[in-house]
Parts: sequence; structure tokens; C-alpha cells
Amino acid sequence: MPARFENLILYTICTVIWGSTWLVITFQIDSASPVTSVFWRFLLAAGMLFAFCFWKKQNLKYSRREHLLFAGQGILMFSINYMLTYIAETMISSGLVALSFTALVYYNMFGMSLFFKKPITRNVIWGSALGGVGIIFIFLNEILHFDPNSKTIWGLLIGFLATLSASMGNMVAQKSYQLRIPVVVTNTWGMMYGSLFTLVIALILGHDLSIPLTAKFLGALTYLALFGSVIAFGAYLSLAGRIGAEKAAYTSVLSPVIALTLSSFFEGFHWTPYIVLGVVLCLLGNVLTLTKRAG
Repeated sequence: MPARFENLILYTICTVIWGSTWLVITFQIDSASPVTSVFWRFLLAAGMLFAFCFWKKQNLKYSRREHLLFAGQGILMFSINYMLTYIAETMISSGLVALSFTALVYYNMFGMSLFFKKPITRNVIWGSALGGVGIIFIFLNEILHFDPNSKTIWGLLIGFLATLSASMGNMVAQKSYQLRIPVVVTNTWGMMYGSLFTLVIALILGHDLSIPLTAKFLGALTYLALFGSVIAFGAYLSLAGRIGAEKAAYTSVLSPVIALTLSSFFEGFHWTPYIVLGVVLCLLGNVLTLTKRAG
């Protein structure tokens, strides 16, 4: 199978699954705290991956240095990122949180430049500016009627912080890929370390760790662990290893459109002309950033 076609399959998997997970997350936080929900999601995902590794007789023995990479990736990508994401979804619609994750494109571009010496080109700068204007249009009403206590403003800021944490996790994962460590191994250990870190946070904050035994919560937990974590992250990090984290972030271009569409049906998200214009500008900024660049 041609490499380009394989990359397209990986891209499609990430886009379709992650386009739906933003809404499914709300099915968890309706019944449990964001921290508790993240803990069980990634503990279950890690258990699935360990079972897969044992079945495939995958080597799981690595050095302390490599386990530090696994832990760094897990804490940033599978713990802090998702705790902040779940918290943001208690403040703003799932579609808007998904939209904040389009910033992953820019974070990854600058991260790859800083840590892996990939040049930042003119298109990245123009794409970032276009995306920034898009964000202004999307939240124009909140900007014109600024309220420091507004949940929308705080939800957006937390969403951007979550995206920054995810991008930092991407950089650690890129280092693991350069060391030729299989993606399934980095994800297995990463999700385990991420869930343990989240457990520590839950205990410190005194959160109830019991699992709500409802069909809604258990269904969401299973979907998010298996599809949103095991399958989608496996596809995404494989794609990032193949073409680089900055290009793999292209998965964040279309998934917010799916998320916003689902949000309009299930959460009553209301489209306005300014929001439509802002979304278009954000997506165009992403596309401009990721197109073949010169100079």
C-alpha cells in the first residue's frame, strides 16, 4: 500500500473519531468530575494496550531514560491536556473547545522549530495571523462585552492551555519516535503514567473516584478509551512519526467542524455570521500553515 494512502487512512481515523469525542466527553462530565473521568478513561485505555502488547509479545522493557520520556508524554498528553479539556467543556460547548485545539497546528510548528530545528516560514506566520483573526470573530460578542468572570473567556483560555500541553506531549513523543520506540509502547506506558498522575491529582483534590454505573457514563468511557484513546492516538502518533508532528496536526483542521456540527444538534450551539466567518478563517489559517511553503 502506498505510503501516501496509508497516511490518508491514519488522518481519516483521527479526524472522524476525534470529531465525535468532544461531544462524548460531555456524557462523562455529566456524572463525574473531569479529573475522575480522565483517570478512568486512560487507566482503561492503558489496560487495553497492555493486553494488546502481551498478546503481540511486544517488548515492554526499556531504560530509565526512556521511561522518563514515556512519563513526560503521558503526563502532558494524557493527563494535564485532558484534565484541562474536560474542565473547559464544563464552561463552553464541546465544539468551541474542539475549535481551540486548532491552535495545535501553530504550537507544533513552533515546537518543532525550537526542539527539532524545523524552520518557521512565511506561511506559518500568515496562517497564525489568519487563525488569530478567526478566533477574534468567533468570540467577538464576548470581546465587545468583556466580563472577566465570563465562563466563555475562561473556557477558551483553558482550552488553549490544554492544547499547549498536548503540543508539548507531541514533542516528547517525537523524540521517542526518533529513538525508534514503537508507538504502541510509548502509548501504553504513556497512558499508564498519565492515569497515575491524574490519580494523584484526584487524591490531592479529594475527588470521588467511584465509577457512575450508568449506561451513559460507561458507554462514553468505553468509546473514549477504545476509540478516542487507543485507536485515535495510535493513528495520530504513527502519522506524526511518519510526517512530523507539525504536519500531523492537520488532523485538527476538520475535526472541529464535525464537533461544532454535533454540538449544534445536541448542545444547542447557535451559529452566527461572525462565528461562521471566524471558523472559516481559522480553518484557512490552518490550511495555509500546512501547505507546501517556500522561502
